[in-house]
Amino acid sequence: MNKSFTIRTEKKTGLTICLFLCVAVCVAQKNWITDGPTFKSYQQALNLELAEARAGIPKAETPQQIYVASLADILELLITENEVSFEKYEDRWSDRIDKLEDIDPITADALFALAELRLQWAFTYLKFGHEVDAAWNIRQAYLQVQKCKEKFPDFVPVKKTSGVLEVMLGSIPEKYQWIISMFGMEGSVEKGLRELESLKDAGSDLSFETALIYHLTQGFILQQTAPAAGGLAQLITQYPDQRLLLFLGGCVAIKNSESEKALGYFKTLHENQNGLLIAYADYQTGEVYLHKGEYKLSIEHYQKFLSHYTGSNYVKDAHYKIGICYWLQGKSKDARKYFTKATTAGNESTEADRYAARSLAEKTDPNIKLSKIRYATDGGYYTQAEAIITSVTDSDIPSKKEKTEFVYRKARLFHKKNALTDAKQNYLQTITEAGEEPWYFAPNACLQLGYIFMDENNSAEAKKYFSKAITYKKHEYKNSIDSKAKSGLARLKK
Repeated sequence: MNKSFTIRTEKKTGLTICLFLCVAVCVAQKNWITDGPTFKSYQQALNLELAEARAGIPKAETPQQIYVASLADILELLITENEVSFEKYEDRWSDRIDKLEDIDPITADALFALAELRLQWAFTYLKFGHEVDAAWNIRQAYLQVQKCKEKFPDFVPVKKTSGVLEVMLGSIPEKYQWIISMFGMEGSVEKGLRELESLKDAGSDLSFETALIYHLTQGFILQQTAPAAGGLAQLITQYPDQRLLLFLGGCVAIKNSESEKALGYFKTLHENQNGLLIAYADYQTGEVYLHKGEYKLSIEHYQKFLSHYTGSNYVKDAHYKIGICYWLQGKSKDARKYFTKATTAGNESTEADRYAARSLAEKTDPNIKLSKIRYATDGGYYTQAEAIITSVTDSDIPSKKEKTEFVYRKARLFHKKNALTDAKQNYLQTITEAGEEPWYFAPNACLQLGYIFMDENNSAEAKKYFSKAITYKKHEYKNSIDSKAKSGLARLKK
């Protein structure tokens, strides 16, 4: 298998997050897992009690047992990003695929398990940078789903897998649809969401897990963060101690500028340390406290993340953010120590890491007031952001870049508060003031204008600004802004 092909992490993030639920859905219906010990192992795996889950199925023989055993491995790999475990678990997965393929005559359970294991490892390969292997396994999962539908049209679980693939393939921008067509695949976001929604609202054993997939699809693939965060919040009220749900709910809440809500989820998660440690939850908690302006607590959680995490993503950014926390406290000596560490730590696969690297390369000190406005706005602490904005004077923003960023920060705050007239005005001013400078402020202003006009059913203006967002070159967030703009254009054409 090709181990050298890499892919940018931000292109994987939404799909990887969704995998956490894709691996869970149909296993949870008791009419698929009919024996108690295997069902208990499933529940333990989903709650990240992986050692206990594996102990309950020491010899995975049935499709259900094979699936649950694979689930435990996949969740561990996605959370820890441990390269040594990856190699070992890849061999296990290959043996499990062989065992399922040897079932003769083939059953609906075996076909479903084959499709799910292929999809699991497609996401895992993406996570570890093996794009070719990922594409191959998405294709194999698709074929197994079609075969299962043809041979066993009344087999309900496969509809979930089909829905996930429909959304995945249907959300690929039109420009790249020829690639999946060449491999005999097709997808529709609308069809996939209908399949997921029908199961979500069916009141069956599938409803909980399908609801998770549905809301994560909204938040990470379709960028509809408000309904996604609201849906997950409802689930958390019903299942307040489910560790994976708390983690994912916190991630979506941060994305929706609800850091205070995320903090509550993460506090509950940190209090329940049974099972696998989610180091990334400490990174996210550090983000929340940075948004909130509680810098000592932010540093504490970033350092916990660095001490427990076995991967390389977000390591550079965590060092950089520790430096930022010191800088915003006026402790420049400590800040520069961590800025220096950040220059060589980790890698630059994620947007956060690349932004940290670019900021460090500019060798200009972070603007304290603009930084505080940014983080407070990102976290949903709008009163705090407004107070800082009113205190800004011309001497606080002496350069063209800082003046442009100030207008952009105001636009973001107006947008978050749904003051859309003011948001539009400030986004347009951002575009004018930035000109052709290689900053992300103008392209993201275009992207956000596209979203606003799309919500207003003004397709012409939405298309104009989505298209303009793509024209900007060599800024920090080009890959993700371009991807989101292309997806926006694709949605306008449907």
